[in-house]
Amino acid sequence: MPRLRNASWSPHATPPGADDSPGPAGEPVSHLLPTKLAPPRPASVLVRLTEALRRIDQGVHGKLVLVSAPLGSGKTTLLTQWFREARAPHLLAWLSLDAQDNAPERFFSYLAGAIRRAAPEFDAYSTGQPEHATSVMLRSLWNLGRELVVVLDDFHVLREQALVQAFSYLLDHSPPHVHWVVSSRCLPELDLARLKLSEQLVTLDARDLSLDGEAIRALGLRLCGASLTPEDVESLRSRTEGWVAGVKLALLSAGEHASVRDTLRKAIGSNHDVARYLTDTVLREQPDEVREFLILSSVVEHLHGALCNAIMGITRGPALLANLERSQLFIQPLDAEHQWYRYHPLFLDVLRAQLACDFGDRVPGLHRAASVWFAEHSLPEEALTHAFASGDRAWCLELTARCMESWMREGEIASVLQWTAKLTAEEVIRSPALCVGHIACLILSRRFAHATSALKDARYHLETAYPLASPEHGRLTKRLAHLGLLHAVLSDSAPDSGIDLDAAPGDEAADGFVAGAVLAAKAYQALRMNRFDAMRRLALSARETLQVLNNPFLVGYTDSLVALADRAQGNMKDAAERCEQAFARASRGRRNPVWANAATALANARYEQNRLDEAEALCVEVLPLLPQASAFETFALAHLMLARIKTVRGKYAEAYRLLDSLHGVLEGSHQTRFLAHVCGEKIRLYLVEQSPARMRVVAQEFGLGERMRRGEWSEKRFYDETWERLGLAQAWVMMARGRHDKAHAILETLRASAHEVGYVLRETALLAAISVCHWRAGDALASFAALNRGFALVQRFGFGRGVFDETPGLQEVVIAAARQRKLSHALPARYTTRYQDLLSAGAQVPREFAAPPAAPLEPLTERELQMLKLLAQGLSNQEISERSNVALSTTKWHLRNVFAKLDVTTRTAAIVKAQERLQRSL
Repeated sequence: MPRLRNASWSPHATPPGADDSPGPAGEPVSHLLPTKLAPPRPASVLVRLTEALRRIDQGVHGKLVLVSAPLGSGKTTLLTQWFREARAPHLLAWLSLDAQDNAPERFFSYLAGAIRRAAPEFDAYSTGQPEHATSVMLRSLWNLGRELVVVLDDFHVLREQALVQAFSYLLDHSPPHVHWVVSSRCLPELDLARLKLSEQLVTLDARDLSLDGEAIRALGLRLCGASLTPEDVESLRSRTEGWVAGVKLALLSAGEHASVRDTLRKAIGSNHDVARYLTDTVLREQPDEVREFLILSSVVEHLHGALCNAIMGITRGPALLANLERSQLFIQPLDAEHQWYRYHPLFLDVLRAQLACDFGDRVPGLHRAASVWFAEHSLPEEALTHAFASGDRAWCLELTARCMESWMREGEIASVLQWTAKLTAEEVIRSPALCVGHIACLILSRRFAHATSALKDARYHLETAYPLASPEHGRLTKRLAHLGLLHAVLSDSAPDSGIDLDAAPGDEAADGFVAGAVLAAKAYQALRMNRFDAMRRLALSARETLQVLNNPFLVGYTDSLVALADRAQGNMKDAAERCEQAFARASRGRRNPVWANAATALANARYEQNRLDEAEALCVEVLPLLPQASAFETFALAHLMLARIKTVRGKYAEAYRLLDSLHGVLEGSHQTRFLAHVCGEKIRLYLVEQSPARMRVVAQEFGLGERMRRGEWSEKRFYDETWERLGLAQAWVMMARGRHDKAHAILETLRASAHEVGYVLRETALLAAISVCHWRAGDALASFAALNRGFALVQRFGFGRGVFDETPGLQEVVIAAARQRKLSHALPARYTTRYQDLLSAGAQVPREFAAPPAAPLEPLTERELQMLKLLAQGLSNQEISERSNVALSTTKWHLRNVFAKLDVTTRTAAIVKAQERLQRSL
């Protein structure tokens, strides 16, 4: 069996000879095919339709130019001519549509990409919901403010009614500076009558595109190399009625004949006639070698010289393709190097009909050979398409397993599930590799019910197919156990799932993706349990193992986990640097799930650094890729972050739509902590928007009042993110009602729990909320005290952007504290510069930020006093941890607090101040 040459190939690998260079203005390579965003290469022989081009020039001053004519009328050629020759002061965008664009997410993603190619500042993004995507598109079009013409070629391929209606709405409500040019084989279901009455519509039909006598004469001269007589011209015009494809077919078939009269047939009026005409006058007139090449090569959609050689066992494939192009034999180059081609669809239909008739017995072998070639050239989608068409089920199983291994390394979970769905359940379950990979991808794609059923079937098959003592039984048992553990952790169905976090990192079987996923799951569970040091150790061990296994997807995921642990413990700089390094590695490849995860993590770092434009740009680029992402953190974080940025920019409706979209995906799942995030964000959005009625609706929907009546936040408990986020949301509800005492009680309970586990990031945010709560209650001193406690926890970095956005009113408190000289910690100049928009009430940052007064030392807690005693004895962090029976990470956290309260940065200075402090405290 042939083997794949590249172990890390993916379905979007660049085909041989394809153009992977940057687009215009340095535009980076993206997931969008550049051939769809530019007009096709013009034919070498063109006839200029002056009047039609003039009418388009006139029409683009209105709303819509509609070019509607049958197949082969030259619609694309006309629009390509106009597009390349346009002199009007417009931005020009082009989108070639195909059948796959019936998916709303794909259509709007490509539409946004086409416009962004013309106007890089265009900021629309795509979602799977037509209504939302249309609203975002319209907002961005209105904001563009520049004359723009968008050409949509082959609109007739859009058969999804909801999508056509969405475009109709987009057309009706687009701003005056946006103009549309649409080509279609039939009249689209748009409100054409209203556009015509308002003089906003110019239509061109088959009559406008038909060739007149002069055009036919010029075309004959160029194609046939001889001047046609007036009789020949008129005969051809009358027989074809100027239909471009018919004229060109006749002229090509006439060749060097003195007259085309003998080669003409009656005008082509149906598909049957077109097929017969092409067969009789084009295909059968070719030499035997060319004819056989045309028919056999039609087994594939796209043609490459080496591919043709492989499937037909010849050596002249590239030369034959070049000859076909020179002969204008209904073949079109797909790239600038003329390596890849495709046949005209009409011609391809005829060729395939002839293939089934003349070479039916060779079709399976042709598909098999094509599949092997595509597999060897790292094009798995095409390889599998032809494998299944060949009917060779053994080859299908082998190739699917090989593709699965590669896809899972890159996180292409959707591709795995797409192709395993084409196998029977019995075929999947009888192949251990396919079975394990299929279940793993079901789990990672959050299809937990399907995964549970598949696990049950696999365990039943295990007991009936393999003897109990066989090695196969033992290996598969262990693999299924790992999958069960993975399912329990990621579905949140077993928070205390019994994972041995202290087990040696190398005790998993070397089972590639699943072993790596289990290691990452252990780290994830440690993070959920707030065991940040254990989590970091497990994640780094997992990363080391996964690098050996060449698994960039899970390597990137473990990097994200370590960054989350760094952020949790207040190490924002370390987290940002790790995100930047992961993004740099991911950016060397394609826009795949590895890149999506890294880009989302970097966007979060940029957001916290108050670099909102960069964060928003990354989120907009990531959103269309999110259905591929198997990490729920990526999916949720991108929506939550973009919603916050939209709120900052005052785009409340867009923020709400993002949150509502995420809410709809999460509802009914086990992802309660992300639902708690959505609850908190909606509460704060309505607080900022001053919509108390809508805030009450959200609180009621999430049962916040009932939870409070049950005493859910009445006393400290082991920190749980869902519990904390919902409690914080309820505290904001209480503050909005003026019940500051109740809000403060909840916040103090939450803060104490976060403090207990060393969750610096959340304790900081809660102290900020406590500060605002006191401020609203009129207690400025208590407000400033809580504020200074929060700054003490993040003395090196200050509050990130997230703390300000999560805490409405914090900006006012910080500015007031600075002006009243109540800040006990100096904020570095680089911090005040970066956060100037948040720290200034007017044009400048208050001078008081740079020179805070000396403040009385803050009292130490009992635990901190214990640490201070041991520190004064000159003990190391490890020795202090052992003496106090406290985890090393918690020891470091307590010592950071001690350093902050003593206003020192070194151990020596701390010991000096400790001597003075201990005299008063002990």
